[in-house]
Amino acid sequence: MQLLRSAADVVSTGAEAARAVAGALEHPDRLSERRRSIASELFYCPGGATAQTTDARTIVGITGLTNGTAYSFTVTATDALSQHVVLTAAGLPSGASFSDNGDNTGTFNWTPTATQGGTYLLTFTGVDALGNNGGTFTQITVIPPPPPNDDFNNATVIASIPFTVSEDASRATTAPDDPFCFGANQTVWFTFTPNTNIRLEANTFGSNYDTTLSVYTGTRGALTSIACNDDAGGTLQSRVRFDAVAGTTYHFMVSSLFPGSSAALVFNLLQAPPPFTLVPSVSQFGSVDPTTGTATINGTVTCSQSAFVTISGQLKQVHADTPISGFFFTFVACDGATPWSVTVQTRPALFHGRSVALFVGGKANVSASAFAFDPDTGDFIQRNFSVNITLRGAN
Repeated sequence: MQLLRSAADVVSTGAEAARAVAGALEHPDRLSERRRSIASELFYCPGGATAQTTDARTIVGITGLTNGTAYSFTVTATDALSQHVVLTAAGLPSGASFSDNGDNTGTFNWTPTATQGGTYLLTFTGVDALGNNGGTFTQITVIPPPPPNDDFNNATVIASIPFTVSEDASRATTAPDDPFCFGANQTVWFTFTPNTNIRLEANTFGSNYDTTLSVYTGTRGALTSIACNDDAGGTLQSRVRFDAVAGTTYHFMVSSLFPGSSAALVFNLLQAPPPFTLVPSVSQFGSVDPTTGTATINGTVTCSQSAFVTISGQLKQVHADTPISGFFFTFVACDGATPWSVTVQTRPALFHGRSVALFVGGKANVSASAFAFDPDTGDFIQRNFSVNITLRGAN
């Protein structure tokens, strides 16, 4: 707020304005000839605001401005000689209006839209009948509210699948009781209750930020984690898959791995493909070198999706009532039905105190495990198997 006064006088309250006016009239020598006839003030009256909001945010100049809500306040001008003052405004945001009420007051009205977040500097000017003018500035900051599904209690309810929605999560907040899934920042919530048993997939593919995604059952404060994922499909977005039970409500929390100013979320919920499967097998016949006793076994591993599979185990044989064993370990780039073969490593040992115990042609047993990580969920998958085979002498 500025008074029509010497450049050194700046006031910020009505009381200061009154003192400044009185001081100007008592010391006219401090004013120019043009200003000697009048000392006036123009000030913004916060008490004139008529709009109320439940948003507790405090902003510079005005408290709690949110989009979609109408706001109004009054600007009042006083003139030392009680002349009429004409009020005008500059810097009004789009859609705002300012009206001179004809009684040395003016009214500001505005309903900010969802795209009008930001800070605005308004200039109010008053001119009296002698052409003397004064002005003041008011800063207004519009803080967009968080998205409607910002809180667990206000989750977006999904009626049916497939479901896709895009929303701006930039202003999403985090509740103290939000669960942890690689952190919790800018969280938003969705819920879905299937009416049949179904395998579900939720993902954030198409979003423009690094998301995390988790799913829970239960109630607020007593949630049970079903799945949690950070990055999926070689992207910074997330995906979870799980078997859902009819009649059970599932709560999905989307979070930002790091707080960011931009969070354009795309959330998708759909029926998931069948789960990842891993089926190992061993061929009925293996081979053995009769000279070195080196055994080789082979088989096939079948995967429903491309994955790296580790196969490890033990080959056992009994020869002349003496047990002989060796171990094997191999990696397989599994894609559909993929063959594998491995040479069994043995530790030299005496056979009846006379010679090294070696594998020979005949019956043997393979006990092994095949394991991999589900490429979609990251879950550890392990399959154990045991089979009797026959070693044949290699030419």
